[in-house]
Amino acid sequence: MTTGNDWIGLLMSTVFEFLLQRLAIAADYNANDQVAPAVIIWPDEERQWLPLAGKLREALPHFLTLGDYDPDTRTGPAIWQRCMIARTLREPLGLTTLPTTEWPADAIPIIYLPGMSRQQFRDINTCPKSLQPLAELQFNGVIWSQESGRDWTLLAFLVTKEGGLGLDVAKDRATLEAMQRALVMLSDTPVADLRGRRLEAEDFDDLLNPDAVCNLLLWLNDPAGMRQQWDASTWGAFCSVSKTKYGFDPETDGDLVAGERLGLREGPWQAVWRRFAEAPANYPHLPDLLRRAKPTNLMGGLFDTTSCWPQDNAAMEKALHGSLADMSNLLPAAARKAIRELERQHAQRREWVWAKIGLAPLAFALQYLAALAEATEISLAGATPEELATSYTAGGWKADAAVLDTLSVVSKETDVAAVKVAINAIYYTWLADSAEHFQQVVRDHPTISDQAGNVLAQPKAGRCILFADGLRFDIAQRLKVGLLADGLQVAESWAFAALPTVTATAKPAISPANGQLGTNDVGSDFTPKIQASGQVLTTDRFRQLLAGSGYTVIADGDAGSGTGMAWTEYGHLDTFGHNEQWKIARRIREEIEGLQARVQRLLAAGWTEITVVTDHGWLLLPGGLPKVELPHYLAESRWGRCAALKNSATVEMQTVPWYWNSDVLVAMAPGISTFYAGMEYAHGGLSVQECVVPVLTVWSMLAPSRQVTITEVKWTQMRCRIQIDGGGGLRADIRTKANDPASSIVTAVKLVADDGTVALVVADDSLEGTPALIVLLGEDGTPLVKTPTAVGEN
Repeated sequence: MTTGNDWIGLLMSTVFEFLLQRLAIAADYNANDQVAPAVIIWPDEERQWLPLAGKLREALPHFLTLGDYDPDTRTGPAIWQRCMIARTLREPLGLTTLPTTEWPADAIPIIYLPGMSRQQFRDINTCPKSLQPLAELQFNGVIWSQESGRDWTLLAFLVTKEGGLGLDVAKDRATLEAMQRALVMLSDTPVADLRGRRLEAEDFDDLLNPDAVCNLLLWLNDPAGMRQQWDASTWGAFCSVSKTKYGFDPETDGDLVAGERLGLREGPWQAVWRRFAEAPANYPHLPDLLRRAKPTNLMGGLFDTTSCWPQDNAAMEKALHGSLADMSNLLPAAARKAIRELERQHAQRREWVWAKIGLAPLAFALQYLAALAEATEISLAGATPEELATSYTAGGWKADAAVLDTLSVVSKETDVAAVKVAINAIYYTWLADSAEHFQQVVRDHPTISDQAGNVLAQPKAGRCILFADGLRFDIAQRLKVGLLADGLQVAESWAFAALPTVTATAKPAISPANGQLGTNDVGSDFTPKIQASGQVLTTDRFRQLLAGSGYTVIADGDAGSGTGMAWTEYGHLDTFGHNEQWKIARRIREEIEGLQARVQRLLAAGWTEITVVTDHGWLLLPGGLPKVELPHYLAESRWGRCAALKNSATVEMQTVPWYWNSDVLVAMAPGISTFYAGMEYAHGGLSVQECVVPVLTVWSMLAPSRQVTITEVKWTQMRCRIQIDGGGGLRADIRTKANDPASSIVTAVKLVADDGTVALVVADDSLEGTPALIVLLGEDGTPLVKTPTAVGEN
């Protein structure tokens, strides 16, 4: 009888631990009037306990099994068992101690008899000869059995209250089979988890198949592979759950029936579909199965199942492709209307599982085409260049951003071709009209770029100027959003670029070296000269001029001292545009992230203000900007959208004074045209996209109370060694969010030594390569300085 204390211990143990307890109790005897039993005999006619034999051998060194001779598993025939019990083997010259009997002297051996019943063992007359050497042990040993004298079957052990677990277990065939399959897993299950409910086949199958939905998806993704990987018990449990819960037999119905059920999403299959939809990339072969499994005459059911069949999504992508490709003959208003209707039809597909694995690129492109349609609904307005620039910076830039977004989400050549047609149907006229309007008002205000040098007219200590070549206004808006998300303060303004809008002219114009430059001739590349020496401006001479003006030139990869004034450069947008044309759209994100990281590092180095400037913007028209002719004999040189005219040359197209010498006129390509055929990306001309440039001023919300600079960061695997100037006494941490202590990823925040050194350790190897921030904390825990890093990378 199990006592109250026994029940407490029972509930705190696993099934296997309780089994060991019952075997130990079987060996109990009264030492005052009894001798210890020689052996505990465990008959098991149906071999139900055999799956636990290996586990019992590990837990009990005195556990022996009747069977073919195998000393490694302490298994052997009856005569060998007798020798094991005696711990000796009689040889011609005497007795030899068996090396396999290394168990405690007071331990009572247990002989497990798979395939033998208690009755066979008790009746000496009918006892098999192979078992007879053990028969007499029933008189000086004990047989582990129920109080009724019956052998312990698995079911009896689970349900019997006297000596068993006293659980409520169904006795139907399916439950008995599932219970037997799950025996090994069942043995590790806490008893408390099994009590208080009726245990049926599904409960035991769940032990082998704890995540039935995951296993079902894995099997659907690779039926043959999973069948080979699973052992017989796991496969049996999987088949049982599939039949009872999901209504199909993996062996007779196969994956096609299951694939159909998955696509229909009825009953328990809804949960399976949700799991698949959460991470479809984990099951790469499922789309093909669903494609093959779709019923040929599918009727509407409880749910709309269109979203479940990849061929339906593919058909809608194909239809959308056709609609976009057919827009070449539509007027802009009609094209915008068509885009809005297509967006109404296809927007839902961006939520479908196929969108997550890249099978709905045009549905994603469509949302940006819809934004383009909205942005181009209103033309840019203004009677002066300033009014037009205000109209553009207030929202007109969103049209340019939408074009880049549209192009960034398509990769297949056919998809790119289709969205190019749609973009041109909507964007071409708006872009051309805006450029022509801007050129018209510039005719009355030809010196719009005269104030370009005023952007940085006032020197300011603690300011670092960050120059980004070709940072068009719409891209600067994305940078602004990213910087604000980083917790920085950002002030935005705009200016007109120097004309023509090419780097050779416009970059020095917005730099602190502006006042030291000028020239009498335009040459062929629009580069100014140094007034003092008459030398043509080169990169080295430009840096020398900056240094002479009191600016430290900070190389890429460095952050400077944080004191005085500085100039640094970052970015490759213009290079990408010239080299890759429309594919620059795919580079925008990485460039923005790089600029954000550069700003963060500069601020962390102690600069109090970062001013982001650029030289010019650009036009982008996928499919190519129109070409205009300019005779060679009239120009010293021709760029994409501007030309240096020869002396005394006259042209019918619009001209503007060169920024560095107003007596020199520069020819401007009309509208959005270029002097070369096949150009999708170009600049140098007159348009708000090229001439209106952003100016972003950035401050950190973390104001250091003293000058502290992180001078060196070195990773050795997951250990980060940091050198800090002025950091003695501060504490150092590595976080994913600068102001959130809970985002710390180090084993411990550490104090910076007096010599400015500190070493921090990230224990989680999975974080290697993760972007993070090294943060220096004041005495009150306030972040003072931060610098970006990547875990484990130098």
